[in-house]
Amino acid sequence: MTTTDCAEAPVTITLWRLAARDTASLSAGIVPFGLMLGVTATAMHSGATATWLGALLVFGGSAQLTTLSLLHLGAGLLGAVVSGAVVNARLLLYGASLGSRFAGQPLWFRLLAANLIQDQTYLSATGRPEIEGTAFRRYWVWLGGSLLASWVLAVALGLVLGPLVPPMPHLPLVGTALFVTMLAPRLLGRPAIAGAAAAASVAVVVSSLFPSLGIIAGAAAGLFVSLRVEGRRS
Repeated sequence: MTTTDCAEAPVTITLWRLAARDTASLSAGIVPFGLMLGVTATAMHSGATATWLGALLVFGGSAQLTTLSLLHLGAGLLGAVVSGAVVNARLLLYGASLGSRFAGQPLWFRLLAANLIQDQTYLSATGRPEIEGTAFRRYWVWLGGSLLASWVLAVALGLVLGPLVPPMPHLPLVGTALFVTMLAPRLLGRPAIAGAAAAASVAVVVSSLFPSLGIIAGAAAGLFVSLRVEGRRS
């Protein structure tokens, strides 16, 4: 083993421990959501294989749940997919914010690792600005890969438990409660609060007129208002 290898070994172990620690703290929110998604998909007869593959490829519980819910309510495929994409539009902002951390990375990493961008990985990465370069690449792969594995396993377990769960007419309220629980800690600052208020107001109004467009309109309004308020502050 060379001197360089000896120097890198402690750094690698430290990065792995940081990623494992962050994964453990974030899994407390990811695992229940994954279980709920799996059980809900079973109740909606969405298909276990399609739901599991969606969890693996989309890696976005809110977007996937939105798409499944709209399809279950009879919305068209295009409308449901567009709704899921709008819900995930915030990832564009996350990607722009992480641009400097990805800029100097190899092409394969920039193409593949971007698929691991979501709420939890973004918050963890921005919370550790001192990790850059090669160290960031290792940390991000361990963090994102571990969270993705936790998410996929939780959804799979929910799909297995789904048929064993008695009928629950109020199951959608569980998803709403989880959304609110995840949203509340992030309502820090005027842009976030203004965007959440606009999204909720528009979604309620539009849903009463056009039920299939409520989520799309609310998400679009919230994103627009947040960007406007942030722009004025800047």
